[in-house]
Amino acid sequence: MLQLFGERVKVTDEKEMNALESKGYGEREKGFILSPEEALYLTEKKLYSVKGTNGRKMAVDALMRHFSKRDKEFAMKYLVYKDMRTRGYTVKTGFKFGTHFRVYERGGKPGHDHATILIHCVPEEYVTKFTELSRAVRLTQNVRKKLVYAVVDKEGDITYYKIDRITP
Repeated sequence: MLQLFGERVKVTDEKEMNALESKGYGEREKGFILSPEEALYLTEKKLYSVKGTNGRKMAVDALMRHFSKRDKEFAMKYLVYKDMRTRGYTVKTGFKFGTHFRVYERGGKPGHDHATILIHCVPEEYVTKFTELSRAVRLTQNVRKKLVYAVVDKEGDITYYKIDRITP
């Protein structure tokens, strides 16, 4: 069983830690921590249960509400996370790269392999400037990754756009 700890979920059992880590989940930082997306995904798949601060199991919708209160983009990000996981990719937070997720090729292991894709999730009505897009592309290319914008529409459908810079 997993324990809710603020906006993340803590794993305390060493056997569970190793099992999750071998499948590309969690981070070892002051214990073993799952991101909100990872915890909800594992709960939704009925692989694990999350205990709330009151010690009771939390339902999937309760976890969604809890994480959405803390992050207004959570539902959108979770749809993208779930889609990428379902397709067989290992997905981790992309915070240090200025994106929502970093994605490892199928079979890739964080810590052993390098992420090849950075994904930024946006709603379909998202508006940006070319300077912002240019900054994101340059940053992504500097770390030798591909930039993908995941555009989520109101029905929850996702369209992925790879954004690249071409030099003539």
